Amino acid sequence: MSPRGKTVPVKEVVRPDVGNRRGVGVWAFLLALVTVGALAHVGVRMHGIQIAYDLGRERRNNTEIEEYRRRLNIEIGMLKDPDRIISIARDQLHMGPPAPEAVIRLHPGSVLSPVPPAAPTGKETGDRH
Repeated sequence: MSPRGKTVPVKEVVRPDVGNRRGVGVWAFLLALVTVGALAHVGVRMHGIQIAYDLGRERRNNTEIEEYRRRLNIEIGMLKDPDRIISIARDQLHMGPPAPEAVIRLHPGSVLSPVPPAAPTGKETGDRH
């Protein structure tokens, strides 16, 4: 009783349900777990897309290199052409077939004896350009 003699009603203390708080924590943990999983999935997909772009770039480089190699093989074929080689030898290097006396014929089993070098003549030094 109170000092004046009146009765004061006592209110009940409301206690929060502890079970509800645990449920929120579980849900928050599950939400964080799903979020991490979704982010990992997105990261893996982005990595796959980056690899696809890199693969496309490497394929394009490979195609360019193959085309360059094909052109070089064509150029090698043109440079090895016997008519072209003969033309360069004749026109630019002033070469021709050897004189008949410069050809030495050997028979099977014969050995070529050393020949001393011939003295230079004026004809050999003045012809070349």
